[in-house]
Amino acid sequence: MKDKIKKFINDYKLIKKEYNESIEKENTYRDKIKKRIPNILTKSRILSPLVIVPIAILGNFTTVTIISVIFGLTDAFDGKLARKWNATSEYGKLLDTIADKVFALTLSLPLLIANPLMIAPIVLLETAIGGIAIKSKLKNNTPHSTMLGKIKTCFLYTSLSLLYLFKCLNLSIDKLIYLLGATNLLQTATAFQYYQIDKKESKKKQMENQINVINEDENQKMNNIKNSEKSQIENSIKYSKQEENKPELNKNNIQQELDEYIKLKESLLQNSSNDSNNIEKENGFVKRFKKNDH
Repeated sequence: MKDKIKKFINDYKLIKKEYNESIEKENTYRDKIKKRIPNILTKSRILSPLVIVPIAILGNFTTVTIISVIFGLTDAFDGKLARKWNATSEYGKLLDTIADKVFALTLSLPLLIANPLMIAPIVLLETAIGGIAIKSKLKNNTPHSTMLGKIKTCFLYTSLSLLYLFKCLNLSIDKLIYLLGATNLLQTATAFQYYQIDKKESKKKQMENQINVINEDENQKMNNIKNSEKSQIENSIKYSKQEENKPELNKNNIQQELDEYIKLKESLLQNSSNDSNNIEKENGFVKRFKKNDH
């Protein structure tokens, strides 16, 4: 878990660095400011606990109500301005997810102390939604808001703002029980939807990893086949060169050796014939000598 959190922080720094580099590429100072304004509005909600919590502790719920409405409006304008000025980015999306959870929990905590039974479900469900989003990001998925999530956020901010308003007017918050119930249902549905999206993306990534492994195995097999064929070709070329270096036994050489053999054979036969003639001559001379002697 510690390694995953560390990886999440490193990924956040990397996304932020890429965002800052994209800002620096803008041509004019005005364009650079436009690109930063949506994220400045988003960051203001992250800093909201420093303003809301002390004022709520002092019991000034009227001021808290006004401030919470102002911070809530930043959630509506940051996305619109980002799309209008073409300033959307992965850093902005991640920052918006974090800011929404921080702001919602900030508004809920003072109310939780005053009405724990009614506010506890809101805090628990919103924490669960944040946990699912963070877990999804730790698995290198891309958590993003849905239409259901946006509706849930609208109901959540409305419920919390009305709770503070009722506190200011000293009205019973029991009248908001149905609104709070609807908010809880939307939170539950959003948590389930985000869980399904995360599960689907994880399954998709798992299948992609399996496909990549199969492709790597196939590529390895193809490389082995190619290397084997290459080795065979190289051996064939090497053998051919060796054969070329051997003395060539063509027809002319064979015929020349055959002629030499025939000449040698004829010479031997001729010598043998001469020896036979000499013997016959000698025998004839001996016979004539004996005849004359008689």
